[in-house]
Amino acid sequence: MIKKKGLYLVPAGKQKYGLLYCDGEKFMKLYSNSYAEELISLISTDSDAMQIALSYVNREPLFEKRYSHTRAERIFTQNRQVATIVRSINSILGLLLDAELSKIVKPSPDDRRGYEEAIALQRKIYHDFGIAFQNAKVLTNIYAELPCPLEGKPKRIFDIDEQLLDHSYSETYYINKKKHTEDNLGLTKCYVFDSAANYLNFLLLNLIQSNPNICLCQNCGELFVAKTKKKTLYCDRVQPDSNKKCSEIGPKIRAELQSTLFGFDDYDKAVERNYQRAKRTEEEYVKDIQLRWDDYYTWLEKA
Repeated sequence: MIKKKGLYLVPAGKQKYGLLYCDGEKFMKLYSNSYAEELISLISTDSDAMQIALSYVNREPLFEKRYSHTRAERIFTQNRQVATIVRSINSILGLLLDAELSKIVKPSPDDRRGYEEAIALQRKIYHDFGIAFQNAKVLTNIYAELPCPLEGKPKRIFDIDEQLLDHSYSETYYINKKKHTEDNLGLTKCYVFDSAANYLNFLLLNLIQSNPNICLCQNCGELFVAKTKKKTLYCDRVQPDSNKKCSEIGPKIRAELQSTLFGFDDYDKAVERNYQRAKRTEEEYVKDIQLRWDDYYTWLEKA
């Protein structure tokens, strides 16, 4: 079996998958994830750092007055090294760019036409990646602003959806040694990616198809996929400074902030005082039955 260099995505059902990487010789298991969570993880990469990395793509004219092999080789090499910079920012996207760029063979010194085509292809790879990254970031943030459950898709989503339908994705099989027996080859269906742009577009297409409930955490400011169909304020990321989840510390910080800004301390004390008074004076109150807050507010409105 020919082992193609790139990323192997193995569908696992319910919008989840496993990820393998092949360096051309052997497979390495990476991790499992859902399409939406993987996309959020990729676009959470520092956008400024990614833009800086892409700015190193050499776009100067290949030739001035005459062909110079030294100049052509410098541009070709510089563009090849940008993938290493991207990899330092995000390993998955860097691996995919590296796999795609490695298919471009370095021309011979006197092959002017070869250098023209090779450098043009390098620039196209980075250009397509930049567009796919931006589309993924924009669309995911659009989902975070939409109500849930989503009844209809906005026009911007349809526009990107139509662009994605122009792409095709390669399917193949690999032999899963754990499932391999005399009666079963252990063939597992998967998608192969050697393009960062195609991988982002594939995740984006699955995101649109599944309509996940994406929310913006009010504590850390990061996007996340909610576990319910309702908009959720806080994610379950653990914050390094407190070793607690945003869902644990977020409500407390929010309450303290509101209390500081709006003087809610006095208000809360007044509510508690009235609540205790209601427990003592309400005629229908029975000692061994605790008055609930809902009952108290109902009583307070009538009082």
